[in-house]
Amino acid sequence: MKDFPVVKFTAAFAVGILLAKIIFMNYLFVAVFSVLLLGSFIISIKFKTAGKYTLFFSAASLILIILIGNLYAQVSGVKFNPALTGIYNAKNVKVTGEVTKIELSREDEILFHLKSDSLIINDTKFTDDVILLCKLKGGKKGRAKFYSLFKPGNIVEVTGNFRKGNERRNPGEFDYNAYLKSKGIIGILTIKKYSDIKLIIDKTNIFNNTIFQIRKSIDEQLKILYNDQTVSLLKGLLLADRREIDRETKTMFINSGVVHVLAVSGLHVGFIALIFLFLFGRFNVYLRSALTIAGLLIFMFVTGVPPSVFRATVMAVVIIIAFLTNRSSNIFNSLAIAALIILALNPNELYSPGFQLSFSAVISIAAIYPLIENYLRRKNIKLKYLRYLLLFMGVSFAAQIGTLPFTLIYFGKISIIALAANIVVIPAIGIIIGLAFISLFFNLFAGFIAVYYASANELITKLLFRFIDFAGSLNFSFVKIINYSIYDAVVFYFFLIFFLLSLKKFTGRIAKLILLILIIINVIVFTMLDNKKLLPDNKLSILMIDTGQGDSFLIKFPDDEIALVDAGAAAVYFDYGERVITPLLNYLGIDKIDYGFISHIDNDHYGGFISLVMNNMIEKIYKPAVDSSLIKDTKLENFLNIHSVPVEYYDSQIIKIGNCRLYVLNAKDEAEYFKYSSNERSGIFKLVYGNVSLLFTGDLEQRIEKRYVKNYRQFLNVDILKVGHHGSKTSTSVEFLNYTTPRYALISVGIQNKFGHPDEKVLNRLNGKNIQILRTDLSGAILLETDGKNIFMDDWKKN
Repeated sequence: MKDFPVVKFTAAFAVGILLAKIIFMNYLFVAVFSVLLLGSFIISIKFKTAGKYTLFFSAASLILIILIGNLYAQVSGVKFNPALTGIYNAKNVKVTGEVTKIELSREDEILFHLKSDSLIINDTKFTDDVILLCKLKGGKKGRAKFYSLFKPGNIVEVTGNFRKGNERRNPGEFDYNAYLKSKGIIGILTIKKYSDIKLIIDKTNIFNNTIFQIRKSIDEQLKILYNDQTVSLLKGLLLADRREIDRETKTMFINSGVVHVLAVSGLHVGFIALIFLFLFGRFNVYLRSALTIAGLLIFMFVTGVPPSVFRATVMAVVIIIAFLTNRSSNIFNSLAIAALIILALNPNELYSPGFQLSFSAVISIAAIYPLIENYLRRKNIKLKYLRYLLLFMGVSFAAQIGTLPFTLIYFGKISIIALAANIVVIPAIGIIIGLAFISLFFNLFAGFIAVYYASANELITKLLFRFIDFAGSLNFSFVKIINYSIYDAVVFYFFLIFFLLSLKKFTGRIAKLILLILIIINVIVFTMLDNKKLLPDNKLSILMIDTGQGDSFLIKFPDDEIALVDAGAAAVYFDYGERVITPLLNYLGIDKIDYGFISHIDNDHYGGFISLVMNNMIEKIYKPAVDSSLIKDTKLENFLNIHSVPVEYYDSQIIKIGNCRLYVLNAKDEAEYFKYSSNERSGIFKLVYGNVSLLFTGDLEQRIEKRYVKNYRQFLNVDILKVGHHGSKTSTSVEFLNYTTPRYALISVGIQNKFGHPDEKVLNRLNGKNIQILRTDLSGAILLETDGKNIFMDDWKKN
């Protein structure tokens, strides 16, 4: 490692940052250790014994760097006021502060960062120096006025509704709140209209405003020249703004193994560098190099300095400077310099997917590609284009090997067709970026010429999207790998490094093949050691999914069949079926819901089923009998019919699933059935497995509870009760509790919801009977398991 001094330093510094999560070092300890190390070194030099203790001083120096990294991670992190972090949401919050960043305008909102001087929340004033992510809604004219008049550096006073970012409320869910906090952002402020923003001091941050104006100008020119689909891609490639690329398109890029092209990275910096070298080709080597470096730095700042672009820019600058000074550059030291600067600016970047994917890709290329290149050179391939094609595939293969663990952790998929897809996609992206630059250049003075280049670019983009849609939708395009852990990643990298270091010791082809097979077997065996299913086999698992102010329960039966009771709400701004339940099912490795139960026709119960049905994830639906007077019910029936989903209606039946029995207590032929409200017609069913039972009640209200008590009496006795109507005062009467006598009460309810659920009286009734209350607003998703005899509560957050 003597040729890689910066690598050792950066690696030790990164280890210190990682250890900061579990070990806290104090200043005194680090100071004492530093003094002792320095004193020992000075004494050894004086007595000329330093050479004898080289290993000791090297090891001690690395330990010191680890300690410094640990301490730096602790002191550099943003310390939030607990009184602020404890506020989940608040209305009419008034904030005064500086606009530090304005994002590119979107169709329905404008985002900007506000560094506060003061916040007034619920009549309490906070003077904490924190950043808020502000969302300006309201009319298009108001947003346009803000976008044209306001600049980074302006001091403003804004009024809006505050909320924390979404925390990790369900298994496999992204912790958006932790992500925001890692960026120093305390929460989100939604501003309803332009008039809620007042300019206090009209000052400007020259640097930030210059970058913003460049970004805004490029965005405006792209919208003039290109259609929406091409604009969404080019904004991602040139401005690192992928917000307008829809979720379905991103999924196809992931399935095809080419999602990396959407994140501005070394690939894009390489294309940009080639463009600059071509443009400045007539200048002498020093001026050409200086202009290329300047261009790369401008591109880096215009994209917002993501880790991948910073890393690639630093490496490009180091290579150019090394070329000019006739010195050789070491790729590993260049990488280490880039990583060290990024971590020094923000240690939390170490946990960023962008940082991890970017650096693992390039390290892998640097380590593995030379082996592939040497192998192909020994083969002496005569066909030049075939040789170039194989070398290109070698780069792609090396990058995929290095990023494989992180790809599996963050996406849960491994693309089978990635190598083939990249042969088409990467050159296409290079052409698209090149044509975009040419069209933007000509649009400055000859728009009629720019249009021709833009039209050609739109055609290439259209063909690219069609190719990716085709590749990503193939049945064999990817394989799902669920619950890939940090432990699995460590095992993978350990054996990968072991394999690369051992290759030189094996000269024969058969010996190398045997080594590879043994390595693969070891990786499989060791990664299986921590395998644990969140929903175990041969047990009944009930997961109360946190869908805010809605209901949704995922049930895995002992025979591995799956049921979903309700699916939360669906609205234009947020669909729980698409945004919560589908990712949850993917995380759990569930492709199909065998039984879908809609308790009743209220959006917060059935809305999420729409997207699940559209994605062919529902085999069969059970629901209340059709109410032709209810338009949304008839629409739902037609929708299910169009998508060929079989429907059965609740009617006092017994459904046998594995060793479980589900008793439906509703009778649709009751004379007064259609006189009931939607809540009162909720599907009521009792699930029994061995000696354990659970009662689902939908939004059942007290008037109808009395009917069930009268008709079923002791049969209502259960171990677990799904409390009706989110704990509303209209449900869960004393009489009903007297007959159900549950040990556990499940309440699905939104955090600080406007309805005041659960009602205090209902909670008092439950507590008065010593029933353990489990609430999604307090704990997120709740997971219960039973073997038919005992009930276990599983803390899924520890898995």
